[in-house]
Amino acid sequence: MPHLRGAPLSALIRQMLSEYKKHSTIFNYPDLKIFRGYESYDFSVDLYGNKAFTPLGPAAGPHTQLAQNILLSFLGGSRIIELKTIQVLDNLNIPRPCIDMRNIGFNVEWSQELRLEQSLHEYIKAWLLLNILRESELLGIDKESPFYNTIFDISVGYDLKGISSEPVAQWIEGIKHAKIIIEELLEELPKDLNRFKTLKVDPVISQSITLSTFHGCSPDEIEDIVRHLITRHEMHVVVKMNPTLLGYDFIQDLLINQLGYRHLQLDEEAFDNDLNLDEALAMMRRLHSFVLQKGKTVGVKFTNTLVVKNNENIFREPVRYLSGPPLYALAMHTMHVFREKLNLPIPVSYSGGINKDNFSEALSCNMVPITTCSDLLKKGGYTKLFSYLHNLKKAMDGLSARTIKEFIIFSAGDPSYSIWQAGRRNSAKILDNLKRASAYSYKANTAVPKKIGSQLE
Repeated sequence: MPHLRGAPLSALIRQMLSEYKKHSTIFNYPDLKIFRGYESYDFSVDLYGNKAFTPLGPAAGPHTQLAQNILLSFLGGSRIIELKTIQVLDNLNIPRPCIDMRNIGFNVEWSQELRLEQSLHEYIKAWLLLNILRESELLGIDKESPFYNTIFDISVGYDLKGISSEPVAQWIEGIKHAKIIIEELLEELPKDLNRFKTLKVDPVISQSITLSTFHGCSPDEIEDIVRHLITRHEMHVVVKMNPTLLGYDFIQDLLINQLGYRHLQLDEEAFDNDLNLDEALAMMRRLHSFVLQKGKTVGVKFTNTLVVKNNENIFREPVRYLSGPPLYALAMHTMHVFREKLNLPIPVSYSGGINKDNFSEALSCNMVPITTCSDLLKKGGYTKLFSYLHNLKKAMDGLSARTIKEFIIFSAGDPSYSIWQAGRRNSAKILDNLKRASAYSYKANTAVPKKIGSQLE
């Protein structure tokens, strides 16, 4: 399998500009599927003091590594983009295959396929592509329009030693203060792209980090990592939780008994080693007090993938990580229980089995952003995002809502609710419906795509 290779910025700019003018596509993404917003509807959200045109984004994954892929997520309507997790060990021998998306979705544990410096340059090139798209008004949208308001969220892993290492520290500072690399990349542009050499670009590419830790990472170590990221790098931090939080018995009953995934085998050891609910609640209460003194924000994200035993022959590793439809049921339960018990108005973001059919209801729970991965790795890719937002408009129409805040409150059925109260009420209603929803059951997710006679080597 060939390694990923980033393309030169000049080649990406030329292709973006020429392809759209000739074919009304950008990197084969069709104009008809480019999300331009809807008149009289405001999908914008606030995050860390910045505005994003929509609350939708890709979750960190293989599809958020290269500059052109990040641009494609923007075209589909993403405005809060979680970049692929980076770590200090950036020269891994990644097993192939490492992803199985025949139906529900599995992967084996791995990190970025690029070296740290390459990842940094890809993310900065993506930032520049978005700025050039805006400056050129290629899509016919005024460059001052809020349509372009986009937030990049970086993801780092996986333990304190690696995250506090000098290479990762320099990488984080490089994404926070990208002025020199931006100037170098623009200065290298050839004569036919001279008009972009003096482009004014915000050098602060990201102000937030989603933290992904190893399974079995202790609460003390997770807390130390968060404190380090806030103290050393002055970043907002989101802690990604695991679905093991609710314990082996609960997940076994929901996944195996209720949803019917009897062919799956949970890894009981993972539940013993992972953060438990009481530990996570105590940790987040301490961190909430800590960040109030630092003027930063700490939030939680639900959830990571679920570790299960590998009892098929797709992968060589002894365990694999579950995603897709069943993870939606697990993650929603985990989020709701955690938020109710924590009872603090901290930011909550979400990723777990999101698709066009459940994006709107997840958003009604007052979680920002709502990110997706597995669905985008299947047929249709980033073009699917257009339907997420189209369905959101239809859901808002049904409630006569025109803003995201109105949508969340109106969904709860009581206009006197605060947005925080409404989000909690809506997640409780979703859990009731999940018990009867067949879309997340084993029976609804057994079909596999037709074989095309090719073999991965």
